[in-house]
Amino acid sequence: MEIPTYLRVLWRSKWLLLVGAVVAAVAAFFAGFTITNGDVVPRAEQSYRAGTTLLLNGPDQPLYQAVIPGQELQEGQSQPQNVDLTSRAILYAYLISGQDMRATVESQIGSFAEAETLTALRRTTQPAGDESFAGRYVLPILEVIGTASTPERAEQISRTAAQTFQAQVVADQTTAEIPEGNRVLITTIDEKPGTALEGSNPAIPVVVTFLGVFLLFVAAAYIIAGSKASRERKRAAKAALEDQDDAPSSVKPDDDANFSLDDLLPGESAESEAEAVRSRARSRSSRVESATLRSDL
Repeated sequence: MEIPTYLRVLWRSKWLLLVGAVVAAVAAFFAGFTITNGDVVPRAEQSYRAGTTLLLNGPDQPLYQAVIPGQELQEGQSQPQNVDLTSRAILYAYLISGQDMRATVESQIGSFAEAETLTALRRTTQPAGDESFAGRYVLPILEVIGTASTPERAEQISRTAAQTFQAQVVADQTTAEIPEGNRVLITTIDEKPGTALEGSNPAIPVVVTFLGVFLLFVAAAYIIAGSKASRERKRAAKAALEDQDDAPSSVKPDDDANFSLDDLLPGESAESEAEAVRSRARSRSSRVESATLRSDL
């Protein structure tokens, strides 16, 4: 089975490719990591996200009560109306994501780093759903989200913000002298641990850099092999022309003396090609001498 030409080129350039692999590995290492105080530290910071889920409810809207009993109305009074807490959830999400809440949280756990954030949103999907592709649900459920470079810090931001918001709501209701039966109740129903976000894997720049540098060396191997083969063909063609000029003009080269330079394989030495041409020329000269000797006899 004949080995393809491109594989032979790669095998002849194995030392160049070995050097390329070493250079690519070094470049990939420094693309993905840095050395700080003797420690290897990833350049790409891993981000983590933690969430705390809050349920909005009220005393007159029990979660597990199917029927709300009627109330006796006094003359001149209208019937009480329940506030739509699902619409209020959006407003509460904006309040949690605002600068005032962030400043309050920072006063408790320290200033946020550049990669740390505090946000909130109203849930529109099932518990396992992704809010990036919102569903059709309208729920009185909030999720307080903290993002940081470590899972512990992300959880701390989320938990602190949720507790601070709950305490602030109670304080504001007390200040406004809202009766206990008319207040909004906020209950924590879930605390999600910090999980790594997609797209922040430090291995991505390492792999991309290694492949990019190594492919450059592969391309260089083909370019060098092509250039070398071109020079060898030119030398062989020049040697063939010189030998043809030295041969007697009365003798026409036979078919055995013809050959195609395009059939020469890349990587063959110019000396062997030139020697083959000179051998054919000597064969033609011998035949000419033999023919001359026979004519004299």
